[in-house]
Amino acid sequence: MLPLVLALTLAAPRPEAGLEQRRADIAKEILQLAGRLQREIEAGDVAALLARVPPGGLRCGGSIVPRTRVERDLRAEGSWLHGVFFGGPGATAPKGQPSSLKALFATAKEIAVLVAFREDPRSEVGIPCFDYHARDTITPGAPLCFEKHAGRWWFTQSLYPCSP
Repeated sequence: MLPLVLALTLAAPRPEAGLEQRRADIAKEILQLAGRLQREIEAGDVAALLARVPPGGLRCGGSIVPRTRVERDLRAEGSWLHGVFFGGPGATAPKGQPSSLKALFATAKEIAVLVAFREDPRSEVGIPCFDYHARDTITPGAPLCFEKHAGRWWFTQSLYPCSP
């Protein structure tokens, strides 16, 4: 469905067409990243996820979650963060729903990726975020959001459910 949405966006000239084209280009990159992350989560590759956590940590509301805590939480099988990505007792889900993204990937017949841009005063285009979606399924965790620095996409505030 994304190519159709992009075609409609490009065919309708508007004053913000430049912004929409930049977002469309970013969305293509984010979709590729979503595919890589899905494979890494399916493989249980904690190190691959951790490699996308900036050295300074993650924004969470008005504070910063240090990278050391994110690493500890990703590796600890009983933590909420590990549970949401890979499964385990730290994450719970409603009955009949997958408790982790890994479980979602293993059980869903079809998975869609929804890309959206959150407003951010530091970015003209906004912060790109995505969610994996499957029919009649609640997606575990929070949307995954990214910032690009030095040609690489890094997680931002989104690994933990944070309030502004």
